[in-house]
Amino acid sequence: MHLVLVFLNRPDQPERVLARLREAAIADPLFIRARSTAAALSAEVPVFAGLRSLALGADEDRLVLVSLKSFPSPEEAGKVISRLQLELDADTPPSGRVVALPVVSAGHE
Repeated sequence: MHLVLVFLNRPDQPERVLARLREAAIADPLFIRARSTAAALSAEVPVFAGLRSLALGADEDRLVLVSLKSFPSPEEAGKVISRLQLELDADTPPSGRVVALPVVSAGHE
């Protein structure tokens, strides 16, 4: 079992990434809204006039897609994740970053 995480660069257009996940049999991911460190800090710490431009876009929410997936082997997990990353990198601009982490679970698979 692996925990698959996709960090979207374009939270306003998740459809293409969802289609790719479905093609890889990684179905029904959870969407988690996240805020970058820069966004959190700019909301908490006053930004002086000259520094405001450094935080441009920092207030945008990010999306993280989370799913559990059983792969036949660790090698197969690596192949699927590498292929997905190549597809995400081919977008202009790149759609995001995908990782898979092995999971130890007491639950049923």
